[in-house]
Amino acid sequence: MQFTDAFLATSFLAFISTVRGASVNFYNSKEATCSGSPSMEYRNLGCNTCIDPPGDWWGAQVFDISDNQRVSMHNEDKCTPASQVGQWYGNTCATAGNTALRSVWIACAGQRRADETSVDVEESRADKESVTFISLE
Repeated sequence: MQFTDAFLATSFLAFISTVRGASVNFYNSKEATCSGSPSMEYRNLGCNTCIDPPGDWWGAQVFDISDNQRVSMHNEDKCTPASQVGQWYGNTCATAGNTALRSVWIACAGQRRADETSVDVEESRADKESVTFISLE
């Protein structure tokens, strides 16, 4: 019994460490996005999470995630589907366009939207010019 309990505890801890760890930096100026100091930082985030800090943000950087984790950025609070202005897979950084960013969604690895047919940047009807992609490579 003791071996089984120890195994289960170790397995649970290993599972938790694989679904946690995403990081998001928010920037309050376009110029500082991804190269300057972030204005707000979130660490050790789980997946299927909406990060919704108070206020308007002019850039967001998501890192410490796998290449098949979907990230979407939104120009409204609470990561509503209608407010999505950009979508990427893996670590990414984006600068807001005409409207500020308000929230960021991080999906679990391998999850795709039901209507998705590609992994390219997908801009929503909300504001087609709202987000500028910044390559991290």
